[in-house]
Amino acid sequence: MGKKRNNPLYKVILTDLAGIGCLLLVPFLGPLPGPGGIPLILAGLGFFAVNHDWADNAIHYVKKHSESLQSVVFPNKPLFKNLWDFFAIMLFVFGWWINIVASHALLTALSISIIATASTIFMLNRNRLAWIDAQLRRTGKK
Repeated sequence: MGKKRNNPLYKVILTDLAGIGCLLLVPFLGPLPGPGGIPLILAGLGFFAVNHDWADNAIHYVKKHSESLQSVVFPNKPLFKNLWDFFAIMLFVFGWWINIVASHALLTALSISIIATASTIFMLNRNRLAWIDAQLRRTGKK
């Protein structure tokens, strides 16, 4: 059986509308390079998880399986780590170059998306994001 939630109806409606709003934005941001719509999907599920067990279960499933997906995409082998870093740096330089020479707003947006993609790859490789998270959590403790 699910958790007992005693939220007032207006809070349920507002959080569900926020979740729907996030999920409606996904098709527009999903095709962009970089994280695209993934954070919006997770935010939408987060809003739904406040009031619905199915969304809470979906978030737990994603948390459980995201590390295994990361280990498949970014294997713990020095050659692959170095190749991912090289690719991310080259992609970042390419995005920066497009940004410098771009004379059209669409090219500028594309360059920013490429730079965001390169930054995401760089942070996920070698578990840099997890390291930064651990350092930030450590600074909050006394």
